[in-house]
Amino acid sequence: MASLVVQDLFAVKGYVAVVTGGSSGLGYMICKGLVKNGAKVYVVALPSEPIDECVAELNTPAKSTKAPGDDSDVGSAVGYACDVSSKEAIAELAAFVAARESRVDVLVSNAGIRRDPPKACDVLTAPLEELQASMWSSVHSDWAASFAVNTTAHYFLSVAFLPLLSAASQGLGHRAGRGSIVITSSCASLHNATNVDLTGYAASKAATDHLVRLLAAKFSRFYVRVNSINPGFVPSKMNPVGAEGNIFQNLFDKMPAKRAGEEDDIAGAVLYLSSRAGSYIDGINLCIDGGRILVANGQE
Repeated sequence: MASLVVQDLFAVKGYVAVVTGGSSGLGYMICKGLVKNGAKVYVVALPSEPIDECVAELNTPAKSTKAPGDDSDVGSAVGYACDVSSKEAIAELAAFVAARESRVDVLVSNAGIRRDPPKACDVLTAPLEELQASMWSSVHSDWAASFAVNTTAHYFLSVAFLPLLSAASQGLGHRAGRGSIVITSSCASLHNATNVDLTGYAASKAATDHLVRLLAAKFSRFYVRVNSINPGFVPSKMNPVGAEGNIFQNLFDKMPAKRAGEEDDIAGAVLYLSSRAGSYIDGINLCIDGGRILVANGQE
């Protein structure tokens, strides 16, 4: 008989997870949520990121909250430097994990970038010439980089880790939610807000939303589930909530939630999609935006 106890439904104790973009922002929130609940997490980020410091922080608090000698629910973190825009680097990452683990229960493909046009303008009020000049200032290579990280990397990471994810899903593993891919998309893929020109970013995220369904269908025979989270305004390097001059700050009060997202909003969603609670969810885009898209279309 299935357990309806929360600790069982959302359990990830003993799971092995890989989180890209794990050293900051949403990725670090996700790593904290997984480690605090007993998972072993491979924290993947660019070589320039403070991976060692993040791993030390993730490991220390978890152990400090337990009684001496009691590590029953303590997770752990391992760092790895990788540029996910490189197919070869992704292959090396998968080989690194495969040499140490017989399975991967959760792949969180989270790394992402945003490249705005160098010439900004108020899209809602700019004259035609100014709007055209702003949009034309977009750098061609920025579009290529956005798709390389925000879309293509998710594809190659998912394919590279498919054998380890399938190993986790075998038997009754999938019943416990094992063998799950969670891709970070954005609510920008779901509306056409014009407060700032996010065209390249939003287009890459919309492509990612469809990629989720394509991968879920391709992996369905192995019941390796593929879903995305589509966050709204959540603190990150890309969106420094609370920082002076944040272009989105004036929009928070216009949302139903009346606030920016927090780490438990993001970590909670990933725990759901990675555990028994979400084991029947496959091929969906889960929007976590406090109602942002309800009021955003065609406006701010």
